[in-house]
Amino acid sequence: MAIELDKLRERLTPEVKAQLLRQNWASHDARWYLKVGLECGFDVANKLNKDAVRSIGRTEIKRLLEATQSSEIKTAADFIKIQKIACEVYFPPPMLEGEIKVTGEDSFIGITTKCYGFEEVRKAGGTKTYECACGARHEGWLAACGLEGEVNILRSMMQGDPVCEISISSISPMSDDDKNLTTLREER
Repeated sequence: MAIELDKLRERLTPEVKAQLLRQNWASHDARWYLKVGLECGFDVANKLNKDAVRSIGRTEIKRLLEATQSSEIKTAADFIKIQKIACEVYFPPPMLEGEIKVTGEDSFIGITTKCYGFEEVRKAGGTKTYECACGARHEGWLAACGLEGEVNILRSMMQGDPVCEISISSISPMSDDDKNLTTLREER
């Protein structure tokens, strides 16, 4: 029986295409990290990974802000809304599962109960060498919104905890000088 091109295309729904792209990107990311770690050492791989994730985090949110026509993100409440949408778009269930708990006017905690990245690192036996870059991604997301804040990993599945908890606090608008400095860093 011959393969029918149109039947193959019908099987590739938008959801299937999006999932394939996400899975391929995650596989690329994991292989890049492993190759750098083996070639240059895992301290270097972790530093470069966090730098790259922080940078792509800025790009992710800039694209999302443009797509949603959201130009004014000035408060923690607005940032939480954008973050929720970012997670739905970039890491939908079952890739990532969790919740956000608002802890104050300028703070919240993200609790992750299931993480595709962790599961893949665990399967590969890399939890002792891999440093999660979620904090760096959130720093990039904040910066792309023109915000600053304190990002702290409180608990991590990579460290043996049953869930991941990331605290983002003291969220406030970035000064113009800080915005310029952040832009200069990204251009390097």
